[in-house]
Amino acid sequence: MSYRFTATLLALICCFCQPDSRAQSAAPVPALKDNARFPIGVALNVGNEPGDMADIRESATLINSQFNSIVAENGMKMRFLHPAIDTYDFAAADALADYASTHGMILHGHTLIWHHDYQLPVWMKNYQGDWQAMLREHIQQICRHFAGKVKSWDVVNEAIDNKHPKQYRATLFLEKLGPAYIEQAFIAAHEADPAAVLYYNDFNIESKSDKLQFMLDMVDDFQRRHIPLHGIGFQMHVSIDSPDIAQIKTALQAVAARGLQVRISELDVSLNQQQKAASLDPARAQLQKTRYRDIVSTYLQSVPPAQRGGITFWGLLDKDSWLLDNKPYPDWPLLFDDKGQAKPAYFGVLEGLKESQ
Repeated sequence: MSYRFTATLLALICCFCQPDSRAQSAAPVPALKDNARFPIGVALNVGNEPGDMADIRESATLINSQFNSIVAENGMKMRFLHPAIDTYDFAAADALADYASTHGMILHGHTLIWHHDYQLPVWMKNYQGDWQAMLREHIQQICRHFAGKVKSWDVVNEAIDNKHPKQYRATLFLEKLGPAYIEQAFIAAHEADPAAVLYYNDFNIESKSDKLQFMLDMVDDFQRRHIPLHGIGFQMHVSIDSPDIAQIKTALQAVAARGLQVRISELDVSLNQQQKAASLDPARAQLQKTRYRDIVSTYLQSVPPAQRGGITFWGLLDKDSWLLDNKPYPDWPLLFDDKGQAKPAYFGVLEGLKESQ
């Protein structure tokens, strides 16, 4: 087994340590992390593009002041960590882990198993051997490497079909191993790092009752058979008016009732799904503020303190959002604008945290 630890690692760490000119010019605001008794996280798009570290360097002060948990948006997915059958590349992820440790932050791992074509390594798509043994090796090599550095993992991501939510998604993993690949992944991860908190992560489980129920049936089955599933991640990619807050509350309570950890794992609030707005006007900004406040407040009302795995926002600045990828229209889904200034959305989160203390 070969591992590439190159000068890239030192370069990445150095980038993390540079001063933050952009965030230093922003008006200071209260720290979200200081107003919560659970992790407040942000997704950082690091490890998969040469310019990623420069972006992090520019935003380091803002990241460090507001958040106590970080996750790689893409850089710890399968093709980045395991690019060839006999090669693991941990350089960029190790830099992120070192950054988290240096700044007293939690590092959440995302994700050990995900079906999406762009992040599946080519060798895995063409693999003809023992799939169960291969996936077990993949999971355990990664979990052992990051044991003591990564506190929690999204072990399996988006395994339920969104269009036909009473069945598992048709993926390469399902084709090769059947639905047993999900429990096998959790077992392998737990064996490799017994201290890690292990999550199943998915979207629309707060808005589609049949998808939620299918997931809950899986959870109930795993709990009966003592499969080491410890928590559920609600991605929570929502808009300003959908889903209804009552649906969100019902879903959070259903998972909490099973004694699991509950994370809002990829939160953003889209403002322009109808593609009609050319800029962010004050009225829509206030609607977004209210939406963020209500989601945070509902999380605190629905999940007991001991089960709060935290809230992570899926990006730092509006311009960083995945919602803008390959889109011809703008959106402003996050807490900070392109210059690192706090938007009304930020103050909505702050209000939600303070109201529910």
